[in-house]
Amino acid sequence: PAFPPKSPGGPRPRPPRSSVDAPSVPTIDSVIEPSSCSALSWRSPCLRRRSSSMLSIQLALLLLASAVQFCSGGYVPPTKYLIVSNARNGTIGYVKLSRTGRHGPVRILIDKQLVHPQGIAVDQKRQLLLIADSELKKVVSYGLLVREDGSLGVDEQTPVAEDVEARWVTVDGLGNVYLTDEEQGKVFKISAQQMLDGDTEATPAHAEAGPGDSSGFGAAEGGAVSAPGGVATDNFHVFWTNKEQGETVGTVMKALQVPGRASGGGGGRSNASASPQLQSPRALAKNLPKAYGLCLALDSLFFTGPDKRVYAVKTTTPSSGDEGVVTVVASDLETPRGCAWDGESTVFVADRSADGGFAISA
Repeated sequence: PAFPPKSPGGPRPRPPRSSVDAPSVPTIDSVIEPSSCSALSWRSPCLRRRSSSMLSIQLALLLLASAVQFCSGGYVPPTKYLIVSNARNGTIGYVKLSRTGRHGPVRILIDKQLVHPQGIAVDQKRQLLLIADSELKKVVSYGLLVREDGSLGVDEQTPVAEDVEARWVTVDGLGNVYLTDEEQGKVFKISAQQMLDGDTEATPAHAEAGPGDSSGFGAAEGGAVSAPGGVATDNFHVFWTNKEQGETVGTVMKALQVPGRASGGGGGRSNASASPQLQSPRALAKNLPKAYGLCLALDSLFFTGPDKRVYAVKTTTPSSGDEGVVTVVASDLETPRGCAWDGESTVFVADRSADGGFAISA
């Protein structure tokens, strides 16, 4: 379908957030209860295009908070939208999810100004869609709009980070944005204050590897970051996958967010220095030489590998330094990449070769 025009008189105001829902969903890159991630009960396609041009790379989920309400008939669940990127066509699409499993058609959300969009994330609190475009060398944002007919729209494109070859992006509850640059081998950040100020200069979220480095990022050969891929955050930690040296450095990594200290002088760089810094990295899994997408559970992570499988590992590994127990939750996909959680009992996985996304009940 053609990109829907904006409503007369400009975009509609963003719906107010419910005071009940606001603190409970700090990020959108969250996944399912870990106790059930070891059993695969069913797998079904949730969106698919027969055309080979529908190249699903990444998924994110929008939870329409204003739809959460109590009425005379009881609790009314929130409206949910699954958002998917098509790197080949440079477009972003979405599908409205149904509790019956009969989802609506895939609709186009964005069909201009993007070249190779891959990583996407939703800032639930601020109703923003974040997109990492490796060809533009930018992370950009769009305000999300919900029209009266239930369709989604966006406002103008706004740059978030520039001069970074980012393919994956995430955001925490405070609005700090984290992105990975595989070529530079770094996890970058844009602080919440930078977002407000319009400062698009991304800075490394961790110390540089080198003599005297006590953060742990330069302790081993290649450090803790080795061609980073998918990234997620739970407001206390940042997690990422490595696409090189996964079996030695770590397939899935975890680092603590430590509040930064502001430097004098004011301005954007001072604000950036006060944003969280990553310290004490450790490997949660070393089961694969590389991994791609990553999405976060309450205390577990789902991640996709090059062997057609989707894995899960707990975020709370033993303090002894040993890696966690990795569980296979799906093994019959083709080229799984990004994933997202619906907030209840379903994990959605984008499959690039299958030109679609799949729902996994775990």
